[in-house]
Amino acid sequence: MAESTFDRVVSILKDQEGLDDVELTRDTNLASVGLDSMATVEAVMACEDEFGIEIDPEANPQTVGEFVDLVDGLLKK
Repeated sequence: MAESTFDRVVSILKDQEGLDDVELTRDTNLASVGLDSMATVEAVMACEDEFGIEIDPEANPQTVGEFVDLVDGLLKK
């Protein structure tokens, strides 16, 4: 079974920031688990590479769910 976009994005976020021991849900606020703006930019770049997409530099997802929805929206184009 193919990994969902959610699972892949969560894996990227965890890898980028060493969040292996943190449970990430759609409602998890990125800042609350230590992802500052620089870490978010790094995660965006990793997602661009992983999914072959280009995310608007003005995008500013606040939660894991917003991040996943952003990626999903670009994959459907």
